[in-house]
Amino acid sequence: MRLPVAAALLSLVACSESTEGTTPKLEGLINPLQRLITPPRVCNAGGGTTGWRLELIGSRFTPVPRDALTDTPSVELPQVSLSGPADYTVPADHVFFARTELMRLDLPTRDTTPSSSLPPGTYRVSVTNPLGGTSELEDALRVVPPPAITNLSTPGGFNYGGGSPLVIEGSGFRSDALPLIVLQRDGEEDQPLFTVTVVSDTRIETEVPPATPEGTYALTLTNPEGCSVTRPQALTVTYPRLGPLSVSPASGPASSDTDIRINTTGSAPFTPGLRDVYLVAPVKTDPGQTVNIPLYDVTFDSPTQLRATVPTCSGFDSRPVTDPACPGGVVPGTYGLIVTDPSGAFGTLPSGFTVSP
Repeated sequence: MRLPVAAALLSLVACSESTEGTTPKLEGLINPLQRLITPPRVCNAGGGTTGWRLELIGSRFTPVPRDALTDTPSVELPQVSLSGPADYTVPADHVFFARTELMRLDLPTRDTTPSSSLPPGTYRVSVTNPLGGTSELEDALRVVPPPAITNLSTPGGFNYGGGSPLVIEGSGFRSDALPLIVLQRDGEEDQPLFTVTVVSDTRIETEVPPATPEGTYALTLTNPEGCSVTRPQALTVTYPRLGPLSVSPASGPASSDTDIRINTTGSAPFTPGLRDVYLVAPVKTDPGQTVNIPLYDVTFDSPTQLRATVPTCSGFDSRPVTDPACPGGVVPGTYGLIVTDPSGAFGTLPSGFTVSP
């Protein structure tokens, strides 16, 4: 068993002209999360249990086999060190040899074991082969702190039918690359925020998507290099309500679309402007899935009345539907309505409309 093991270890250095004093050449570092950013950024926090993975690119990285003819052969890898705002040598068990042109390392952070919270700033990186020879690269790595959130505000409140502006204030935001921002609530899938503008390293403007379910959410912001921060119970989404709703007629045949009137009473009337009304129901092409089917020709008549057409026959299909079987129509049954108002309010009418066979 000893000879095959020794041969495998010796093959690591076979491409070198000599195993004595080969000088490596370090050409650059890469953060796999942002391969095109030079110098790479790496966070001094997070990184799971082992730290942030980095790649070292160059040539003549030369490990040396140790105790090759014993029962416990090993390999001594090149040493990787950082110098700048602080000096640090990466632990040997966090350095991994791929080939003479590539090594990988896991850089510890304040949250790993072992931990090392490097001060933010730019670092020189050096690689030293076991038998001597060192290569240094100035400004090879930039260490950054994780972002911090100090305040969230919704200047206009929440709008059920449209995006609700959200302002995030804090520090460590990245204006050169957009962060990933998600709302999180137990029992629901994460809700990404898609419209994001980094105004400065202390301010982000984004918006909560329309019809985000009401409730209290945590907010997690992740910078592209991997740094993240989570603010629990950061945001409570609530919407203003329309007054009580009623519909007339409250039913229609599946064989044709149905014109209806939606009425409201109370102190929260309809307001003029464009709006959406939905029938929450399945269609014949996918009867097992309930979807929001937009009503046609929604018209504001007065603060207490809207007119609309329920697409009981057409469903999502373009009108007119010439097939009398209405193959894309609504499955017969009793379903709810959702009414969104330009004011940002909404109203629901559970079991409000029946599609008869």
